[in-house]
Amino acid sequence: MDQLPVTSSAGIVGDTLYILQSPLWSGFNKPHDLRIGFDFLLYVADTDNDRIVMMDLAGNILGRSKPVRHPVAVTQDHRFDLLVACSFDTVVAGRSIMLAAIAKIRLFNVSHDIGAAPVEIVYHEPLTKSMRAYSGIAALADNSYYVTRTGPENASPVDPDQGILHFNKSDLLYPRDLIDVSPILQIGGTGLTVLDNPSGITTFNDRRYPTDFILTQTGSQSLYKVQWLTFRGGGDFSVPSWESRFSQIGDAGKAIVTDNFFSRPEGVTVDDRGNIYVVDAGLDSLVKMNSRGEILRESFGPAKSNKALNHPMGVAYFDRTLYIADTDNNRILRYRLSTDTR
Repeated sequence: MDQLPVTSSAGIVGDTLYILQSPLWSGFNKPHDLRIGFDFLLYVADTDNDRIVMMDLAGNILGRSKPVRHPVAVTQDHRFDLLVACSFDTVVAGRSIMLAAIAKIRLFNVSHDIGAAPVEIVYHEPLTKSMRAYSGIAALADNSYYVTRTGPENASPVDPDQGILHFNKSDLLYPRDLIDVSPILQIGGTGLTVLDNPSGITTFNDRRYPTDFILTQTGSQSLYKVQWLTFRGGGDFSVPSWESRFSQIGDAGKAIVTDNFFSRPEGVTVDDRGNIYVVDAGLDSLVKMNSRGEILRESFGPAKSNKALNHPMGVAYFDRTLYIADTDNNRILRYRLSTDTR
């Protein structure tokens, strides 16, 4: 990855580096996403095994969910409910159709026995929209949640396929005309607030950013494939809108506003300091930025990771450790900062 800091010794950048931890966690089938919940457990979207896997942070498998069709993203709200972006199979006039769906797994109701919890489909796309797919999901402090959606039909100004959906804590979709809770972005183009095949989303556990989110996208038009978006309420001379926290002029030279810095970012998370972690499946890399959008020296690409990553699609962070869904190697990798190798 040409944009990452160059080092003369594989894996070493200045005084800090992420060290791959052993053992590697295998036994998955194309895992697309993973999240550490508010219960301090790790949840893996084991995509091609059609299930969610619950693990402790030592790597012990604590349970597996009942079948979930093609889960691609998972998160947890403050009620310990798992929210899963997945698919839903149905039959219409003898023809099988797979629709984008959101599943909920209520762990509190079953004393955290994930294998005993029903998988509830709380929302799915209409039968006429079978080309739509969900790609990311992220919860907010009030237990509402965002979902990123992709699809080929985007001419409609009212209901395009691509979008960021916002559901309340009761799984009801907020109307698009409530602009303060329904992020509406231009579809296509090259600017900082355009939508171009969204691939992932994360939110902040921080009162300063109650509705902010960071979006990854993989479309060919977008120059800025990782975007931090916030709602501006408007004033006497401006209208309410969702805007980037960065600008091409004021933040020139920073990674987050550098044209085509990313190739195919698929997953994103943040830590308590506001650092941003992005896995790029096109570059087989982990990019770490600070809250100002500047790349940090702990980032690593194929040379520094000894080509450990193969199409990574999910990333989580907890206690100085990165957890990465190494999708095409069917495993979960853990990296710990060199300053903390306990």
